[in-house]
Amino acid sequence: FFSASWSSSSSSSLTKGEGGEITNAATSADGVVGLPIDFDVSSKIEGNESQIVTIELEPNQVLRAESGAMMYMTEGVTMETTTGGGMSAGFKRMMTGQNAFISDYRYDGEPGTKGLVALGTDFPSKIIRLDVKDYGGKIVCQKGALLCASHTINIEMEFAKKMTAGFFGGEGFVLQSLTGDGDVFVKAGGTLIRRDLGDGEILRISSGCLVGFSNGVEYDIQMMPGIKNVMFGGEGLFVTTLTGPGTVWLQGQPPSRMISEIASRVPGGGLGLALPIPGMGGGGGGEGEGGEGESEGTST
Repeated sequence: FFSASWSSSSSSSLTKGEGGEITNAATSADGVVGLPIDFDVSSKIEGNESQIVTIELEPNQVLRAESGAMMYMTEGVTMETTTGGGMSAGFKRMMTGQNAFISDYRYDGEPGTKGLVALGTDFPSKIIRLDVKDYGGKIVCQKGALLCASHTINIEMEFAKKMTAGFFGGEGFVLQSLTGDGDVFVKAGGTLIRRDLGDGEILRISSGCLVGFSNGVEYDIQMMPGIKNVMFGGEGLFVTTLTGPGTVWLQGQPPSRMISEIASRVPGGGLGLALPIPGMGGGGGGEGEGGEGESEGTST
């Protein structure tokens, strides 16, 4: 839903041509004008097992991020939340696992000053920055993987080419296609690894462990060989296959797997039917010895 090109200039002021037009800024398809961000010097990924990213903005620079991801922003940074091109653009983002709304962060401070924006994730994640043009101008990700990006990056729907991959591949029919000039910050659960595949090289992965892959990689599924593997291996009936050439990013702890494990340990099977466990402070928080039952019952 965004489509634009941008210059390599990282100047902190807008330059106007003879006709008054801005010559060194980038304009997204929905009309947002801003200077490109040099993420090599302006971004910092912090933390170990659960990371955040802090991005430094100069005047008139714009960062586009998933709504609800902001941890803090300093004085002079403004946030504008929009559909980023109308309801159709918002619907497309919803289909790729993002929010229908996006947030643009712009620094409106004086020349020579800078503002900060810090973004976090909705589950314990690693964060990786990727320059899209380094991977053939296109990166395909699992739904909801994008955290933030240059405001000129296109976020589009990528459909599984085969029906079986859509039904059984673990990611559904709709993936997230990131194209254009600029950088993207992608999140992954647990340990994040990268594999570079040669021409025709096949990598078989557990469904849900996929974070993304570069342009040129083919995405499909295959049936798990062996009846005992299917019944007792814990990986299900199908595995995802990725065929090179290209780059693949994988996550060691898919959020869906973590949620499923937590739900299986909740009394009542994770259906909201939790039962009080004697001595564990659950249920109604009734009175206990010494009159401390009320406070004990509310603790977890």
